[in-house]
Amino acid sequence: MNNEHPRLCGGTFMTLVLQALRQRKKAREHYKGESDKLNDPDVLVGLITVINPDYKDPGKAVLKTKANDYKSCKLSKGQYLPFGEKLTIDVFDQRVRNDFLVARHDMCIFVHSFIETGTKLQKDIRLVKALIDLIKQDESIDDSTEFLIGENGGAIRKDRLLNLKRVCLPSFLLGVWHFIVINRKNNKVGQLTYDTWCPENGGGTREYKGTMGENISIELDVYTLEPEDETENMEQDADVVEDRPEWNDQDNHNNQWETSGTGLNLQQINNPFTFIQNGDNNTQIGYIANQTIVKK
Repeated sequence: MNNEHPRLCGGTFMTLVLQALRQRKKAREHYKGESDKLNDPDVLVGLITVINPDYKDPGKAVLKTKANDYKSCKLSKGQYLPFGEKLTIDVFDQRVRNDFLVARHDMCIFVHSFIETGTKLQKDIRLVKALIDLIKQDESIDDSTEFLIGENGGAIRKDRLLNLKRVCLPSFLLGVWHFIVINRKNNKVGQLTYDTWCPENGGGTREYKGTMGENISIELDVYTLEPEDETENMEQDADVVEDRPEWNDQDNHNNQWETSGTGLNLQQINNPFTFIQNGDNNTQIGYIANQTIVKK
């Protein structure tokens, strides 16, 4: 097999994502001028917004050609595409590694907006299997490479992807997208893969003819999360942090931390015990919680 094919990159990732889109609007609704927001530029903006939630959509007319060139792996970066902006990429990397729930919330919005989930067509399951297959066949990715695809950002090695049984779709997509954004800045490495999947069509629309994931026989339970639920979870996590008592270094000789099933409780010791020793061969005791004196 040519070691340049298949390759995981932004364009091939987007191509597979496009196969899992929600059902498009009817032609009559399009005729009325109603957009279903499921065009290539919309999807690309959605993916970029996961990287930078403050990204300003320049409009479909501006991004139409760029979206097609990015999908077909002809373009890596450029105006309106932040993939070459070091600060943007670094901040995204830190958010995924240090504040995963916030980053996952952004991907939840993407999934809710674009991906068809929970139907008999099983587009969500097919997407996960296709990406596993692509990663598995990509010889440029070492078997020990870790993807942050666990529900809460846990790392899973490439050679253990086939052991997956239950997959949180937003977390999975976020982890793979994060790997691409950080490690596959050269989107053009996927040109051969895209050309194989989507052959030339005499200047017409190039349709996906690939078979990625069809040979992955593992049984997968793929589930998603609602953006509203994610917001509630993040608020609860924030409350837990705010409720934790502060530690005062000046009073630490009178305070004691105790652990419990729900967090940390601060117990105040109002009557510290002072122990005075005289004579030779004594041991200094810094603190005694309970003391029993036996008189011989």
